[in-house]
Amino acid sequence: TLSSYGIVNSDWYITNGGDGFESQIDPKNPNIVYAQSQYGGLVRYDKKSGESIDIQPQPPKGEAYRWNWNAPLIISPHSHKRLYFAANKLFRSDDYGNTWTVLGGDLTRQLDRNKLPVMGKIQSPDAPSKNASTSLFGNIVSLTESPEVEGLLYVGTDDGLIQVSENGGKSWRKID
Repeated sequence: TLSSYGIVNSDWYITNGGDGFESQIDPKNPNIVYAQSQYGGLVRYDKKSGESIDIQPQPPKGEAYRWNWNAPLIISPHSHKRLYFAANKLFRSDDYGNTWTVLGGDLTRQLDRNKLPVMGKIQSPDAPSKNASTSLFGNIVSLTESPEVEGLLYVGTDDGLIQVSENGGKSWRKID
């Protein structure tokens, strides 16, 4: 802001609706903002035109992705056009989110949360808040690409795995 009063309400603008959180700004074009909402909602917002385009990766027919409430999103430190976005699978776009490629398969343990013991016993799926207003279990919760080595990727899952790829997601090494 240029205001001597600091940031004022008129300095703010909305990039996306919903329970929005993390936004990423294109490091070479500050008019392009990637903004999220819950469960993998993702838009590319152009501050100059005001245009907002939904760029969430879509599953093939008959498949569903498991998104975290606040799915990990990064802009590659090696190319401002490259985005990585994660559900139970990792997605890569090299064209600002216009198209997406899946990097490997499901990177989680693929466990059924309703078959895991909680407080020493298997709880009913109807247990309070167990499956309501919570993220779907079995998804990626953290993601990074090495700023030094292009294609060196790390993901962490909510079911206790770390997966490492040294070749841009062509293959993965699981760390239990």
